[in-house]
Amino acid sequence: MHQRVIYRLQRLLDDALPPEMEPVQTVNMLVSKKDYYIPDLVILPKDLPDSDGLMFSPKDMLLAVEVGSPSTKLRDEDVKVKAYAKAGIPFYWRVEPDEGPTLYVYELNGDTYGPPTAYKAGTQTTLSKPFPLALDPAQLLE
Repeated sequence: MHQRVIYRLQRLLDDALPPEMEPVQTVNMLVSKKDYYIPDLVILPKDLPDSDGLMFSPKDMLLAVEVGSPSTKLRDEDVKVKAYAKAGIPFYWRVEPDEGPTLYVYELNGDTYGPPTAYKAGTQTTLSKPFPLALDPAQLLE
């Protein structure tokens, strides 16, 4: 189910993004000199120079997405929220498949994310930031 959600979200994002941006799965994101994370999905500029092909800077990321599972829930809800905010990623989305699914949208406010807005399955939602996107989170499991 985890990979299905990522695939479906990537397709929705690819259709909604401006032509200069693209969704990319499982890239290494360097958040400090010694720490890195591997988000399930990120939005990057298409013309981003691939310096070494191994690590990407969070300053180039518009959005990081994590799809939850029982084994990653605490890390996705706490550790990564703090780390991604500290790294300056403007938007963080967390998808919880076991909640319908539910999409949690976080927006950077200074050096922390504000409280997330939850979008539940069965409700058509139109997001305006970081780019226009219409979806019902239920689409992520279809």
